[in-house]
Amino acid sequence: MRIPSREEEVPGVVLLPGATVTKEGEQGLAKYLCSLGYASIAIDQRNLGGIDVQSDLRMFLNDKEPTEHKTVHDTLVAAEVLRKQSGIDPERIVYLGESNGARFAITACALDPNARGMIAVSTCGYDVDSAIATGQLNDRDMIRFYRSIDPGTYLTGIPPRKFVMIHSLNDTIIQYDSAQRTYTRAVAPKELYTVGTATHGYCTEMDEFIKTELEGMVS
Repeated sequence: MRIPSREEEVPGVVLLPGATVTKEGEQGLAKYLCSLGYASIAIDQRNLGGIDVQSDLRMFLNDKEPTEHKTVHDTLVAAEVLRKQSGIDPERIVYLGESNGARFAITACALDPNARGMIAVSTCGYDVDSAIATGQLNDRDMIRFYRSIDPGTYLTGIPPRKFVMIHSLNDTIIQYDSAQRTYTRAVAPKELYTVGTATHGYCTEMDEFIKTELEGMVS
């Protein structure tokens, strides 16, 4: 957790790293946010953000809580921890995630009516509805599970808060066209920015977009 030294209460950001990245590894972005006057909390996600879909599906079908659901719960709890800290304005909390972390952050933001908005870096949904439409997915319980973990399912729950995506045109992990499909499904207010230097994840070329959008969300 980072809290800038200010006399007035500052806004806060729930910061979720990409898969395999620790909370310590996310501190470059956290430091930048702190320099702008934002507090942040970064957490080590379960399995460090890694996803074992088949294991989660088995748990879901056996009436056990999947790890991905628990990770969303952890994210919501992190927001509450941030809200309770002295020096942080509990009414100005934003979610910001990278890659897999952004997927969990999208879901959490939709479920958190008090959040101010969401910034998703280098991510996309799973486009489960397309798999259903083409017949690749037709079992009712499996559909329930895959929809429950697909951030695309929750996009309509974010408005009237703003949904922002930032993506590299050179991303080799999550292709830009996948991000575009997710953005198309999102509901206004929304914005999509692109950069050309990075391949995947946060880079300093994104700083101005993050700064501008955070200011709009918490003002």
